[in-house]
Amino acid sequence: MKRFSLLLFLALTLAGLQAVQAQGLRVGDRAWYTVRGGLFLGLNQSFHNGSVPLLPSAENAFYADGNGSNFIFGVHGEKALTRFVVLGLRLTFDQMSGAIEGRYTEPFRIADPQGTPWEVVRDHSVDYTLQYLTLGGYGKMYPMGGPGLFLSGGLSVGALMKHDYAHTATLVEPEWASGSAAPEQSGAIDNANGVRYAASIGLGYDLYFRYGFLTPQIMYEFGLNNVVDAKYGDSWKINNLRAVVDLTFPIP
Repeated sequence: MKRFSLLLFLALTLAGLQAVQAQGLRVGDRAWYTVRGGLFLGLNQSFHNGSVPLLPSAENAFYADGNGSNFIFGVHGEKALTRFVVLGLRLTFDQMSGAIEGRYTEPFRIADPQGTPWEVVRDHSVDYTLQYLTLGGYGKMYPMGGPGLFLSGGLSVGALMKHDYAHTATLVEPEWASGSAAPEQSGAIDNANGVRYAASIGLGYDLYFRYGFLTPQIMYEFGLNNVVDAKYGDSWKINNLRAVVDLTFPIP
């Protein structure tokens, strides 16, 4: 999915650049300096890293890393201060769900029918569903004057909307007991932080059409605080790679 997101972004950008060059489109001053607003849709590749628990809320949490692919969408508004600087706001429905897998040697043994003790090894799998409603401010810098190529940066605050998990574990050792599954566990993630802070950087390109702007861009977002406020996940953060397309219209 990450490769698809990058290819989609590059395809949109190249197609747009060829169209602009072929048609010689330009944006008038009135359209550029008017307050603009619109919608956006994107693909979000989430990277869960740090102390990500394979068994939530457990004392021995079997830490691992993982990732997940999701859609994001929302509304935004912005205004050009000059030909080189634009400021804006985004309201985003953020989904940062992820699948985490790992093999773990349990801190106990089991005995076979002859009484011989064996180490217990399980494959753990947990699916996290994390959703936020995020408000973010951003700035764009146009090295050659806008519209066109820009660099972006921003800060955001997200309110937690959903925080669920579903966990399974399957025995892989000893071989004579392989395939035995532990009862599935699911529920809400304990001690989940109700607020998420993040910072982002990115680049994009504005394509002008008759009624506004079509703007493909790619962004990388850094999670600044932990997903949970607990010892079992004391360094669990989520970073995101995003390919987004904005549709923006001048507001009279």
